[in-house]
Amino acid sequence: MKNIKIAAFILLSNILVFFAVWFYFSPLHVEQRAKERQILFWYDPMYPNTKFDAPGSSPFMDMDLVPKYADEKQAFEGVRIDPIQTQNLALRTQKAHFGNLVFSQSVSANLDYNNHSLVVIQPRADGFVEKAYAFSAGDSVKKGDALIDITVPEWVEAQSEYLFSKNKSVLERLRLLGMPKEDIQTLQKTLKIQTKFTIKSPINGIITAYDLRDGMNFSKDKIVAVIQSVFPIWVNAFVPESLTSFINEKSEFSIYIPSLKQEFSLLHVEVLPSVNQITKTLNLRAKIDNEKNILKPGMSAYINIKTKSDDMLLIPSSAVIDTGGEQRVITVDDNGAFVPKLIKILGESNGFTAVLGLSENESVVQTGVFLIDSEADITGALDRMRKIDND
Repeated sequence: MKNIKIAAFILLSNILVFFAVWFYFSPLHVEQRAKERQILFWYDPMYPNTKFDAPGSSPFMDMDLVPKYADEKQAFEGVRIDPIQTQNLALRTQKAHFGNLVFSQSVSANLDYNNHSLVVIQPRADGFVEKAYAFSAGDSVKKGDALIDITVPEWVEAQSEYLFSKNKSVLERLRLLGMPKEDIQTLQKTLKIQTKFTIKSPINGIITAYDLRDGMNFSKDKIVAVIQSVFPIWVNAFVPESLTSFINEKSEFSIYIPSLKQEFSLLHVEVLPSVNQITKTLNLRAKIDNEKNILKPGMSAYINIKTKSDDMLLIPSSAVIDTGGEQRVITVDDNGAFVPKLIKILGESNGFTAVLGLSENESVVQTGVFLIDSEADITGALDRMRKIDND
């Protein structure tokens, strides 16, 4: 009899529990509870970033949309995630720390003429060519090599005037008319009129323009030759705009010439101020000693750049969420809550990103950031973050 009473009691308890659960989850009671609780929006847990204004089936998965209630909204700016779920997601954090971004990059380059040592040879008076020496564009010349022999009537007349008057102002006029300095000195020394003058190369270099032949007449604005130096020779390379801000006096450079299979030291390196608007690169110019004259304009080369930034606040690059419009990270506060924060990126290298907007030793989430970011979006933490930033 006693066993019968116990069995009846257990049966009655199960029936009561069943009806209680059925009533709690019945459509009528759910609708009643939904009316009592304010619904912010509906969403698919598998695609939490998409919000819906009304209940229904998810367009993404074969399941019903889930309501997000106003009383579930966090009272703080972050979000909380169940510790067990955090462990299952294998979330890892790392503290922001000060350090240097280290860059090592190779950029293509080309050797070029030294435009700081460019000479334009011009008679500055009318005349004609007695003899043009065997040169053409592309030939190498040494300082003092004869280029052309010319006759200039105006120079001859001025010499006669000087011999008659011995007025030194005539010598100055000859200089301004372009008569070679050594011929003026010869006139002073010998007191004899010269009718043929030899124009010589004033530097070692390469002829890039030479357009005179025997018997030709020329005017005072005619260019006899253009000579450009390759001692030292220039190197031009184009480096990304983002890298140039980290190039400083401590940066290390080396250059490799594939055709010569040889490395060379750079004498001077500078980054020119103008930016190419198409490629967003800056011109890096350097000089190489070319005493042996083995380096030629047009040769291809590679410049190896090794540099590092000043001390900057660094975080793992995997912690950064970059949407294009804004950059943010997920930090962990003292209470274990995940708090999104806006940052400004200063540079990135070797898996680390330099940022503004964080404090030293502040923990950032390194893995699983997008799952937490989605939850932050659902709870409105991202909106609160932007509001705080605007304030």
